[in-house]
Amino acid sequence: MFAFDRVKMTPAPTGRDPGGNWIIARMMLFLLLASLPILEISADVFGLVSQRTSGTVLILPLVAVLATVVTFIPHATDSIVARGLVAGMVACLVYDGFRLFAVYVLGWMGDFIPTMGTWITGDAHNGALVGYIWRYLGDGGGLGVAFYLVAFAAGLQHWSRPRVVLTAVGYAIFPVWTGLIATVALAPHGEQMMFRLTPSAIAITLIGHLVFGFVLGLGFLRGRRSCAKWPWPPLLPRAAHLLTRRAA
Repeated sequence: MFAFDRVKMTPAPTGRDPGGNWIIARMMLFLLLASLPILEISADVFGLVSQRTSGTVLILPLVAVLATVVTFIPHATDSIVARGLVAGMVACLVYDGFRLFAVYVLGWMGDFIPTMGTWITGDAHNGALVGYIWRYLGDGGGLGVAFYLVAFAAGLQHWSRPRVVLTAVGYAIFPVWTGLIATVALAPHGEQMMFRLTPSAIAITLIGHLVFGFVLGLGFLRGRRSCAKWPWPPLLPRAAHLLTRRAA
């Protein structure tokens, strides 16, 4: 089987890495950890489980396990996870450049991140610090890792530049932005706990997520040469071939 690169055709690995089942389990654990920080916000707002509980019982132990694995049993795909983490944090930072201006200069909506921090610590004094650390490392970084893992598995590293960026923007809108708005709208106390669904708040969060997806897509393009470290053929090789032919 061959994978089709936009510039040239290069053979794709036809077999799995040594210890392939273990590497798959490893990637699934990374994907689980990347998804939990954003999912537990919804769980807390819906009253299912508090962020403090889920962070203590699920996230921190999983971080400890994966940190130990990466330290003592490193694998080439760890660099892809690291790139996704950094790309997600950078995208979140650029998003916040717009959001914080709208919040603190224009006054178009409130800042719910410090409040979210108090859910984790139970202490209002450290809410802002913890909330923003969680936002960048957990939410932004986690979304970046999740996108990178799914994108590499699907074969986006072989797609044309515009389609990669559009896919990243689409990911930022669905499921990320739609999940946020659905949480606020459908949870019994969603607006009280997070923010009011005013037209300005909807516009700010939508634009912010468009920015997030655009920057994340650019980051993926910059680092997609690390696809050589991905140990499996893409799940969508036919789509990659068609997209390459159209871009040619």
